[in-house]
Amino acid sequence: MSVPDIVYARGWDAEARREVGPLSREEAERRDGSGEPYVVVRRAPGRAEPLEVHLVAWRDHYVGQWAYDELGRRTHEVDLRLLEPDRLFLRHYVQRRYASPDQPDRARDAWRVTVELFPEGKGRKVLQERGESGGSHHTLADVPESRRWHPRSAFGVRAAGSADAQPAAGPEDPVGLGARADADEPRSLWRPPRPAGPGLALGELFWPGARFTSDSWGGMTVDRVRHIATLRVPSGRLVVADPMYPDGPRVLTERIPPGAYPLQAPVLVGEGDFCGERFPVTEEPVVRLLIRDEPALTWTMALSERDDPRLLLDGHAYGFATDGAAGGFADASAWDTLSAKVRRYHEEDDDTAAEPISDGCLRVTDEETGSDLVSFCTEGDGTWPVWLGRSATGEPVAVAVVTSLSADLRPE
Repeated sequence: MSVPDIVYARGWDAEARREVGPLSREEAERRDGSGEPYVVVRRAPGRAEPLEVHLVAWRDHYVGQWAYDELGRRTHEVDLRLLEPDRLFLRHYVQRRYASPDQPDRARDAWRVTVELFPEGKGRKVLQERGESGGSHHTLADVPESRRWHPRSAFGVRAAGSADAQPAAGPEDPVGLGARADADEPRSLWRPPRPAGPGLALGELFWPGARFTSDSWGGMTVDRVRHIATLRVPSGRLVVADPMYPDGPRVLTERIPPGAYPLQAPVLVGEGDFCGERFPVTEEPVVRLLIRDEPALTWTMALSERDDPRLLLDGHAYGFATDGAAGGFADASAWDTLSAKVRRYHEEDDDTAAEPISDGCLRVTDEETGSDLVSFCTEGDGTWPVWLGRSATGEPVAVAVVTSLSADLRPE
């Protein structure tokens, strides 16, 4: 049995299936120790396509493992997360089977099984016998706890350097990384997974007179910033959640100074065209709670007390769930009382429980604590991320939710 060749590199071109920026073992060890991304490639003598690639990024708590067939098609994609100092958790697993040599890499119609796993035994498995072109069968993940965790030493430089190293096996039960490159590198160059960003210039959307371009409506202008309501948060603990959703409050880990804050929405105006007829268009794609009246230099995900960013897949984000196309800002200390009033208003038609303010929004008060809840509408059900804006000094200045499903506004 021939021993696979081991190659180290700074990166991996997923489309060309080749190393980018070759490294010596010493250079790979240095990157391993500092947490910088690197790859370990296993190749069989006489075979053009790789056997396996380990994509290592300890600083990002991530290791990927891709296995290839003789035609250079990915058969297994493993996503492991460093949740403990010496143990990796199997977060995501994809296995593909190709029906013929004509099917390309990751063919949409290839047989596929996907498993998503979470700590504490949670997880789900999806079987797609005809890939994305057919139906799917969803079940609980049948991966035992002993196969959800793997030693850190089985991946990276240390694993490749052991005399009896073999390619690490995935789970016995059938169970991707996005591509972005620097200007001088292939677009298909692998990078560690990154959570989603807000996708909009949240700060500029609140500048009256600012111009934006929309794929849907063309040019749009920020006409004004609409005041929705004032929210009292005496505890400094903020909830952003749907008060009707049964999952409970989503309390943000970021504390804000106790006080009363304006809830706002930018009003953008433009013109649409249908069969040559022009008509006015108005959009309010974002709602924000303004904490400090100064610019936000950065926008990051506003995490709750139960979120672990190390578990996020590439391009994913945490947020609050809704099945009623609604959300709300509230003081956490009075959440039970405030949300109960919202439910009473909707389910029992109790008009005294809440005050309608505008466009489907409600304001609910709890005078015993001096707390408020103000609801807002989204354009659909699902999970809606929450974004935290910080000033140049790192202070929180705003908390925002993009409420539009198709917000594609770009500053001109």
